[in-house]
Amino acid sequence: MLVVVAHPDDETFGMGGTLALYAHLGVEIHLICATRGEVGEVDAEKLKGFSSIGELREHELRCAADVLGLRKVHFLGYRDSGMLGSDDNSHPDAFINAPRDHVAEKIAVMMREIKPDVALTFDPIGGYMHPDHIAAHKEEKKSFT
Repeated sequence: MLVVVAHPDDETFGMGGTLALYAHLGVEIHLICATRGEVGEVDAEKLKGFSSIGELREHELRCAADVLGLRKVHFLGYRDSGMLGSDDNSHPDAFINAPRDHVAEKIAVMMREIKPDVALTFDPIGGYMHPDHIAAHKEEKKSFT
């Protein structure tokens, strides 16, 4: 199984139970995360020992992946785009600004290596209209064409 998400925590809040069940049943699950969630909000106290929000959220994702039983976490290396209308949308490295064909090709390369029987991502509206979630849906769909 291959799961394509936008940020650390997306693997847990929507489909975590499903992923844990299938991992428990012996399905090898790989997760592709487009960003490290750099724009998320975190209490300053929780940043102790981490150089950035992205580093903390990557650590949290790797911990969640262990608990859920995921085989491997892969990162695409884009920057969190923030919520619709935020200044972060215009950052040149924001996931929503990445060339669609370039992102789809990165995902397609991983799909050819992993050879999943099933691929999961967000619905067309990204759950709650988050721009990065919508982009993850579009990029995974594009990687199949």
